[in-house]
Amino acid sequence: MSGVELDTGLAIAHHILVFGLAIMLAMELAYLRGDSPPLVRLAGLDAGYGMTSLLIIAIGVCRVLWGAKGWTAYEANPFFWAKVGTFAVMGLSSIAPTLAFLNWRKASRADPAFTPQSAEVARVARWVRIELFLLFPLVGFAAAMARH
Repeated sequence: MSGVELDTGLAIAHHILVFGLAIMLAMELAYLRGDSPPLVRLAGLDAGYGMTSLLIIAIGVCRVLWGAKGWTAYEANPFFWAKVGTFAVMGLSSIAPTLAFLNWRKASRADPAFTPQSAEVARVARWVRIELFLLFPLVGFAAAMARH
């Protein structure tokens, strides 16, 4: 397999995973709009979000190290660093929802009738909206990075 073929395969996987990330965030937000969010589903979806994020990072590192462009094309590209920084902010923004989902799932195991307070659900939904919003500059930086 040539470097271009490898890079193309990695790029395809990278993009598909980012689309998956967007879908998972949209699903989390949709679940958080209900009166009684499905706590086990939210926790499972959030775990999938975390695994997908790790795969995105791993594939991105592979593209930088073994892709057709190589490290030198990335290290001086300001849009690459903006994209990496945006993804890091998304990761930090995901901490609050993840902790809430884990706590809610634990509480629902102890008490099957447990439902989180609406104010807490609204707070978590705000964090998920922030993550979802950050996908827009992330995609913009990716497009600019490819053309820089």
